[in-house]
Amino acid sequence: MQRLNYAAVIVAGIAYWLIQAVWYSVLSQQWIAATGVNPADAPKGAAMAVPFVGSLICDIIVAWALAWVLTRTGRTTAVAGAITGAALSIGFVATGLMTQYLFEQRPRALFYINAGCTLIGMTVTGAIVGAWQRSGSRDARGVAA
Repeated sequence: MQRLNYAAVIVAGIAYWLIQAVWYSVLSQQWIAATGVNPADAPKGAAMAVPFVGSLICDIIVAWALAWVLTRTGRTTAVAGAITGAALSIGFVATGLMTQYLFEQRPRALFYINAGCTLIGMTVTGAIVGAWQRSGSRDARGVAA
């Protein structure tokens, strides 16, 4: 059985987090307009760390889940990882978001911003963990080889 490479999972999770940071920085005005969030109401001081740390933890979990899927399916190349990340993003995340946004009557622009970031993030994350899976030091159950 292929092994999970936990270093790849951490690096991929951090890469996803950095993609989000750049994405939402570049699209901040469009995101603010689509959400109606008032920047003056944003958390300040130590409270500001909570969403940043929380999103990093979530991104590492996404990287772990992608690595797990890739090892279970034997798709351990960068291209296969990128394709799998994109497919899971579109098939699960985007469709789930769209369903919620339709019922919540959220702006289409917000869907494009959020789903677009997830598509790029999961594609890059999949590529990283896919490329590095063969060199992992533990099997898919987390047991040392």
